[in-house]
Amino acid sequence: MNKILRSALVATASVAGLFLAGTTVSAQAKTVLPGSAKSAYWGNQTSYVRLKKTMDVGILKKSGKTYRPLIKKKGSLLAVQGMGGAANDKDQAGNIVIRAAFSSGAVHYNRQKNLNYQGKISIPFTKANFKSVKLKAPDRTLLFQKGTGFKTNGKYTLKTPSAFYLTLDNYLQVYSASAMKKVAPGGGVYQMTANELWKPTYSAKVSKVTVKGAKTTIDYKKPIKGLPNKKVAKNHYRLTIQKLKGKHTQRFFPVDDTYDAQGTWTNYKVNGKRYFVGRFNQGLD
Repeated sequence: MNKILRSALVATASVAGLFLAGTTVSAQAKTVLPGSAKSAYWGNQTSYVRLKKTMDVGILKKSGKTYRPLIKKKGSLLAVQGMGGAANDKDQAGNIVIRAAFSSGAVHYNRQKNLNYQGKISIPFTKANFKSVKLKAPDRTLLFQKGTGFKTNGKYTLKTPSAFYLTLDNYLQVYSASAMKKVAPGGGVYQMTANELWKPTYSAKVSKVTVKGAKTTIDYKKPIKGLPNKKVAKNHYRLTIQKLKGKHTQRFFPVDDTYDAQGTWTNYKVNGKRYFVGRFNQGLD
């Protein structure tokens, strides 16, 4: 069997045109852009889809010592890992076939550890087979780190706080600071994907997720260690995630009168405790 890839794939579609095997195809009178109303294919604005029929989408599941194709059922939620096309790959209407690669996205560790992906942008990304969807809970898969933003821990290092996130299949996964140091020292991860195979320190199934404006409410049965749990009733606990206004940017690690890194983050309150979600980029010019 060929080596199975887990690395992230790069989306190659763009709004104005499509980068195809080294050639840019611009929007012309006879060209139907992917993702437009008349197109048979979804474009790069699509991050999640549901299957309109049961099919093989290139996801493999561990079976003993090998991996076998996992046939996904109609209605399954999939994350789009990458998409693109080639100038010499056209359909009967003369339009370039948009193909995609898929994963199950950021699901629970026990499920994710048995999945792998072929890493091929090969499945025709047709509207006939896939329905574009947006997550009803926008806070889902975001990595919430404890604190008010990125902080330094010495001259050229960042502090690594504890963190948690809500998976696509309704689990809260919690990571202690020591666990985060092993998988993502300094944090800096904004959103979890299928590529972050991180074993949680604690986790629990969620019974209900409710979204109202900038507030997400997550209900579960038992308190989860490492989270600021709020008891609502017997066998009923709740996290209320409130997004705060504003976005923060700060440069770090000055070198020769310039800076080597930049952090950008948004602040939240989780049951009144401060958390943040952000990106950290190093090696700036």
